[in-house]
Amino acid sequence: MLEVKNLRKVYKNGSLEVEALKGVNFKVEEKEFVSIMGTSGSGKSTLMNILGCLDSVSYGEYILDGENVAGLSQKRLAEIRNKKIGFVFQTFNLLPKLTSIQNVELPMIYAGIGKSERRKVAEEALEKVGLAQRGKHKPNELSGGQRQRVAIARALVNKPAILLADEPTGNLDSRSSEEIMGIFQGLNREGVTIVMVTHEPDIAQHTKRTILFKDGNIVKDSIVEDQIIVGR
Repeated sequence: MLEVKNLRKVYKNGSLEVEALKGVNFKVEEKEFVSIMGTSGSGKSTLMNILGCLDSVSYGEYILDGENVAGLSQKRLAEIRNKKIGFVFQTFNLLPKLTSIQNVELPMIYAGIGKSERRKVAEEALEKVGLAQRGKHKPNELSGGQRQRVAIARALVNKPAILLADEPTGNLDSRSSEEIMGIFQGLNREGVTIVMVTHEPDIAQHTKRTILFKDGNIVKDSIVEDQIIVGR
């Protein structure tokens, strides 16, 4: 599904260069559920921005769904972000004046999908995350966990090749976090490929594989032993 080869990211400030990623190599296969971990400054957020086509590589290759993303035009990158990548953020990033269903419809508006089809797909996505009865509620009328469910539904509507989640439980209590991880596990069982950044070991324990970053390098890439399965 995605592969990075000798991936380097260098930030320049005058004559000063800071290497955030130092020749990273790994693959994520279709239908995997991978967590990326590391302390602040380890490079995991930089990597997530590159995987999401929000930032460019300095050196190396990034291949997403068979296409080398490095060096593409901004227009093509925007198309990839909208059609191939679903984003879930720690802060939800919902528009406060729109209802849940209107927030979920947004990516489909940008994709040029007609109104009746948008509504149908958005309703199905909200039902998938257990919020079928909350479509007319605005974000301030929902709990944090419910807002994250709306964000997940929004990320799914264009049937992306991969779902990227950046600290998706960071603003949630433990019960809501467990519910969100249960939703992710259910989506993964249905075939959705998920890459998730987290700093919480117990959250990473819900995934199938963990990649640990330190100082811009991968220091460990391992299968999760004793995976926590929600609902069992």
